[in-house]
Amino acid sequence: MKKIRIGLIISILFSLIFSGFTHIDAGPPPFDVKARAGLLLDFESGQVLYAKNESEQLVPASLVKIMTMYLAFDQIKSGRIGLQDTTKVSEKPWRITGSKMFLEPNEVVTIEQLLEGIAVVSGNDACVALAEALAGTEEAFVQWMNDKAKSLELDLYFVDVHGLSAQNRITAKDVALLVRNYLHDHPEAIDFHKQKSFSYQPRSSKTPIVQFNRNGLLNSFNGADGLKTGHLEAAGYNLIGTAVQNNHRLISVVLGASGESAREQETANMLNYGFRNFDLVDISPLLQDKTVKILKGQKREVGMYTNDALISVPKGIEDSVSVGIQTSKLEAPIAKDTEIGTLSIFMDEELVKKVPLLASEDVAKGSWIRVAWDSVVKFFQDLIKRA
Repeated sequence: MKKIRIGLIISILFSLIFSGFTHIDAGPPPFDVKARAGLLLDFESGQVLYAKNESEQLVPASLVKIMTMYLAFDQIKSGRIGLQDTTKVSEKPWRITGSKMFLEPNEVVTIEQLLEGIAVVSGNDACVALAEALAGTEEAFVQWMNDKAKSLELDLYFVDVHGLSAQNRITAKDVALLVRNYLHDHPEAIDFHKQKSFSYQPRSSKTPIVQFNRNGLLNSFNGADGLKTGHLEAAGYNLIGTAVQNNHRLISVVLGASGESAREQETANMLNYGFRNFDLVDISPLLQDKTVKILKGQKREVGMYTNDALISVPKGIEDSVSVGIQTSKLEAPIAKDTEIGTLSIFMDEELVKKVPLLASEDVAKGSWIRVAWDSVVKFFQDLIKRA
């Protein structure tokens, strides 16, 4: 991550505007993803660095399991369950088809084992067992999944917990954003996804069954530590990859590739493109001495900060980055962390990203004399503006 000097453009406006990130253009990439859809997302800044058919609704196959695990980690974080809590396996997981961790009816397994079985070997049986343990039924858990997608404002639709149905739907853009939210909320989840093998001994087996992670990039790409593969005839070969190099994480999505090696090659192409062509820049130092005026307060001004001060920029053009500060009229009292304005980030005078600015401290209401004086001043200022 680089810290650089950036020209500062201050524009004090009396309106508050907010919007999300936009696509960053570093010129045409030296490749075209050979798949139905592809997308490269910068984890820290949330910027799209490459996209192809990113809004087309496609079949996720086992990528569905990211949401299944997301909800499980939500439950763990809330304290409703723990990794070492146990559940008894019903007959339904045992009967499921496709990839398995080889659960058997009436076995007792931990939540941690089920999460490993999903993350490493894509166990469909583990997904059903986990859903039943947490929500009672798979159907109830699927409703949780769709409610979660709605709360995150993502274009995702689920009909099962494992991805065997071709009726599940995702887009490359929104599944990438799902992964960004997932890893942001539960960074510990990556420890499951980066495991290269998983061993489980069913009750009827004399020895453990060892299976290997289907994500070949864990063995072949520098810094790769996740995340999930998927395949159905209706979907083609899917892969969500993520890697870290120089403390910089990227997330890639390949949907509808022609084979396992193809999805890995296309993922590697995108990740290499991102790491070689973009730098992550921290612009928070620009806000260290910036303040906003406050009326009717014990203090006349308050400092500002942002929780989203990182931007991904094409290498070599850092000096073309500038920022603008927009604030609304503020009156005390102001609570710390209250949204007080917007930071707009530009490259070559083109808007790239807008993020909220927050108050760095509490500002209490001033004395009655201060309040009265500021009220009079504000009255005449407004009168002059209307004149």
